[in-house]
Amino acid sequence: MRKLVIVTVVLLLTSISAHGDHDEVKTIIPVAYQGWNLLGWSLQPYVTNDTIVSSGYNAIMYAALDNRVYYFEEQNGYTIADTFIIGEGFWMKSSTTVPLIQQGKAPAIRTHILYEGWNMISPLEEEIHPLLLVYSHPIIDSIWGWDFPNYQYKDMLATQEHLVPGYGYWMYAAHDGILFYDGFSNQTPPQAPSKVVVPRSQRQPPPPPMYVGVKTWGEIKGEGRSKR
Repeated sequence: MRKLVIVTVVLLLTSISAHGDHDEVKTIIPVAYQGWNLLGWSLQPYVTNDTIVSSGYNAIMYAALDNRVYYFEEQNGYTIADTFIIGEGFWMKSSTTVPLIQQGKAPAIRTHILYEGWNMISPLEEEIHPLLLVYSHPIIDSIWGWDFPNYQYKDMLATQEHLVPGYGYWMYAAHDGILFYDGFSNQTPPQAPSKVVVPRSQRQPPPPPMYVGVKTWGEIKGEGRSKR
């Protein structure tokens, strides 16, 4: 059963074709520290002979097989990850500190579904300034990252630190919507009118995983979205 999961993951991640400027193979190196890490899928993995050519991606997949990778669903809390989706953030528990070398291409799909409530999101191949997300997506009012050295959350709107590929971030959406990645840059945005300035996030994100239910992400998604 678990071998079938790996095959499913590879097929899912390679089913999206890249073209044009997206053909360039890029490398990102997020670091997984010993303990809990908030990470994300940012690149379409580079595959040769049906094999993912990235030690970082392989490490994440093996962690998933060991039930150490978790997604979050607003109504059901944390769930075991059984698929991987580009642009999705996830928690991973690592037994050691190690760089996760990831090679891949810029994804051809440049949007991500936001559901009402908390979403774990990852940038794609480029860094994003958090204020640009808030200015262009009025439904987002809170963005948090994970400060591993202090083992606590950090308010990305208050610090105005860029969202970095390979890492995951909490975003709160007031209602269902679409996150559009293109059109952003890694430059600090110009001063906006005071009415849309968000000096700090308005809500606190859920705590890191402590208890994870037995249902998988695929089962939760299938049940929850069918009721909407």
